[in-house]
Amino acid sequence: MTSDLDEIRKRTEVLRQNFPTTLSVADMGVRSKTPYNLVSVRESLIWRTEELARGACDMLARGDLASGILLTRAVTESAAFIWRLKELLETRGTHAPKDLNEKVLEMIGGWKNDPDFPKATNILTHIKHMDKTVSGIEARYLSLSEFAHPNWSGVAGLFSEIDKENYITDLERDGARTRA
Repeated sequence: MTSDLDEIRKRTEVLRQNFPTTLSVADMGVRSKTPYNLVSVRESLIWRTEELARGACDMLARGDLASGILLTRAVTESAAFIWRLKELLETRGTHAPKDLNEKVLEMIGGWKNDPDFPKATNILTHIKHMDKTVSGIEARYLSLSEFAHPNWSGVAGLFSEIDKENYITDLERDGARTRA
């Protein structure tokens, strides 16, 4: 796992070194706000993804698997979100301008609990879109999601080891979680 973490840290550092810091709609030379909105959220997601990936690496290196797994799941969500924005950008000519704008606004401004905001899109929708090209991403995401909930994987699987012969459960940080 150490070599994987080293590789991820290197890639994360590349993101950090290339942080976007300014975005000008005037420099884009577009009349519609949709391309600007799309690029703006993509650039913000770069900052988010770097922070989450850096945190995931730190947590996993320390052996804090619950935190590391949840942060890895969040990185996957950011990647899927960026992927969907990329797809929309690439296929923008197949969408009516108003429809494209609505899709982008739902993605960047969606909110589940307030009717005054656009309806939020479900991240699993974006994961499924990405899985069409990056086969297996949905299965990996769903596996990570198991650890996000207080079920066996996220609780007992991470923090306990059962000795069935002696009817004892050892609660520990390095228990059964290595089998998950």
